[in-house]
Amino acid sequence: MMSLLAAIGFVLVLFGITTLIIGIVRHFFPFVDEYIPEEFKKPLTIQFAAYYLLGGLLLLLIQPTST
Repeated sequence: MMSLLAAIGFVLVLFGITTLIIGIVRHFFPFVDEYIPEEFKKPLTIQFAAYYLLGGLLLLLIQPTST
């Protein structure tokens, strides 16, 4: 079960990094906005990238260590 949470956390971190890159591109190059569908504009912002990253890091952080 914990390895599943770690995998989900890793995917969330990757998705957060990707969303952060898209958000930065949208911020500095506003003409790119016309290529993104309306329903994806809000989830592909820098604010949501922070949520994805924090959620993924939290899932990775709660993993037990082997002692």
